[in-house]
This record gives sequence, C-alpha cells and structure tokens, in this order.
Amino acid sequence: MKRWGAYISIVVAVAVIALLVVQVSKKQWQKDVDMDTVDKALPVTIAAAVQHEFTDDIEGVGTLKARETSLLSPKVAGPVNQVLVDIGDPVIAGEVVIRLDRTNFDLGVKQAQAALAAAQAAIPQASARFEQAEKEYRRATELLEEKVIPQSRFDAAEAAFRAAKGMVSSVRAQRDQAKAALETALEHLKNAYIRSPISGTVVERNVEIGQAVAPGSRLLRIVDQTSLDFDVDLPESDISRLAIGVAAVITADAFPGHEFSGKVTVVNPMVDRKTRTFRVRIKVPNPSGKLVDGMFARVKLSVEKRRFLAVPRNALQRLPGSGTYYVFVVEGNKAHKRTVGIGAMNDQYAEVVDGLVEDDKVVTSGTGRLRSGMDVTVQDVSNKNETDRSGETTLQEDRR
Repeated sequence: MKRWGAYISIVVAVAVIALLVVQVSKKQWQKDVDMDTVDKALPVTIAAAVQHEFTDDIEGVGTLKARETSLLSPKVAGPVNQVLVDIGDPVIAGEVVIRLDRTNFDLGVKQAQAALAAAQAAIPQASARFEQAEKEYRRATELLEEKVIPQSRFDAAEAAFRAAKGMVSSVRAQRDQAKAALETALEHLKNAYIRSPISGTVVERNVEIGQAVAPGSRLLRIVDQTSLDFDVDLPESDISRLAIGVAAVITADAFPGHEFSGKVTVVNPMVDRKTRTFRVRIKVPNPSGKLVDGMFARVKLSVEKRRFLAVPRNALQRLPGSGTYYVFVVEGNKAHKRTVGIGAMNDQYAEVVDGLVEDDKVVTSGTGRLRSGMDVTVQDVSNKNETDRSGETTLQEDRR
C-alpha cells in the first residue's frame, strides 16, 4: 500500500510540473506574438485634407401640381352618343372627346333657319308699303297746304305712313331675332360635340354612353403634365436666400434614385403670419411623363457655394456617447490621433472647421486596429485624383 501511495504522489507531481511548463510556454508565446504585432507596421489607406466646394441647400416637401387642368362639362343638355376617350388616353387641344345626340339640335337649326328666311322675306314687302305710304303722306301734306283735301284725308295718310314705318321696324327686329336664334341653334349644335380645350391626358371619367347630361355636370378631367408646378412652404429665415431662377432638384418616393431638375419661378414676398413661412413655386419639366399630378415629392434648392477644407467621411471616428470626432493623421511612418471640429457632412465628405490644415494625411481604412503612435505603411491614397485636380468637388451639405 505504501508503494502504491508513492507511485500516485509521483504521478501527481509530474502532472503539476507539466501544467506549469505549458502555462509558462503559452505566456512566452503570447508575448512573442504581441512583440511581433508591435514591431510590424499596420497597412492603411490615406487621403489628403483638401479644399472642396460645398453647396448650401434648402430642403422642403410638397405636392406636384399639373401645369394645366381642365374639367370638361357640357354646355347643352342631351343624351350621350359616344365617349371617345378613357382614363389614361392622351388628347390634343380641340379634339372631340364626347358626342351628344344631335337630333334635337339639328331640328332647332332648321327651325331657326326657316324663321330667319321668313323674317328676311317680309322685309321687302314692308319696305315697299312704307315707300308707298311715304309718297302718299308727302302728297297729302302738299294738298292740305293748298287746301285741296280735307283734314280727315291728311290724317288718314299720316296714320298709314306711321303704321308702315312701324311695320318696317318690326320686321327688321324679327329678322335680327331670327338671326340670333339661328346663331344660338348653331352654337348648341356645335356644343353637342365636346372638345378638349387643352392637350394632356385623361385622368378622370364620369360619363357613359346613353347617359343624359346637363350643363355643369363634370364628365372628364384632363391634365397637362408636360411640366408641373411644385409649391413648397419654407421658413421665413430663408426668404433672403432665394430668388427666381435658383436651381432645384426634385425627388419622389415613387422613383427612388431618380432626380428631376427644376427652377424657382415664383417667390411669394408675403410671409404667413400663423406659420411664419413663405411659398415658393418651382417649375419642373416632365418630358418623360414619370411625374404626375398630386404626387408627393421633396425638393433641394442649391442657394450658396463656398469652399472649405474637407476629408472623406470614412476617415472620421466618433468618441462613443459624445459628439466629438477624431481622425488619425499620418506623420512620417506613424499615425497620431487628433480631435477635429466638423461642420457640413454627407455620405462621402465632411467639412473640417478645426484640427487639420490643408494636405494633412488622414487614415481612411484600417483604423479599427490603430492606436496613437503606431507605425503604419501607406497602401494607397484614396483621393489622389481629387488632389490632382485641385480638390474641386461639389458637395451637398447636410447640417447636423
């Protein structure tokens, strides 16, 4: 039993010694790895801090409105014989889009023409009677002065003259009325064909064949969307920054990634007292026809350009839980941490207002393992082409 106890003690002692040897070897290996990591320079990509041209933007939202809208209503009553267009159909100005039954209107024209012909035929007869009555009246006047005829005969000639004169006026008035009635009948006949007053697209239809329609009822809605108006309300603080002709970029959720160009055409000089905003109208050409009336859209107005020092956005690092930014600046073969002040910022670039000078080299990749003072090797200059062309790049500013 004593011999077995000695064997067990020896085995335990050997195991403990082996464990200690393994731990010491592991620590030494880790130390060697750490030394190799420190001694080895970290490969990075850098970019130079250069001057860039920034564009200040004003942004807003609103609804697109068609250049022209026409609500077609009949001018005369009657049953519908034909509807020549449907929703989505293009039309041109003057095109017949709806035809009403013309039977009653044709009859009205014929009746008016007959009445006019009768009134015109009565005029020569009335004129002849008037001329004859006028001659007799003049003769009776002379004879009465010579006391050849009695007063009663003169009175009869005078009354006939006045009656004939009244008849001429009456038949001429009847002719004029008949002419006006004919013009009205012709106009009603013409209005039995309903035409589009504008070129555009049918977007609403409220009529069917056989339907009896009356003046004022809305049958079709046609919009001209070759260009659209975009009204947007902006804060009063921006009124001094905008003028007619300012360029605008329009985007719509319906067409992600697409931009549509426009220009400011109206700047309302009045500020709304309740909202403290003023209205701007932008004309948006729509040759592709993608934009439509009533569509929600966003606008970005480029109102001012300025040049500032900037670095690529991916060079920026942010201290957790704060608004403080920093970059790693490469000096010689070492990277040093430096706090910077940031102004305008977008997805690609950031304006630097403090902490860097032009041509400072900042790390744009490999920052995850960097520590201030570490050795680095430069693999590439990410904005080499931009520095070669004097760094003139237009940026869209997004004030944070």
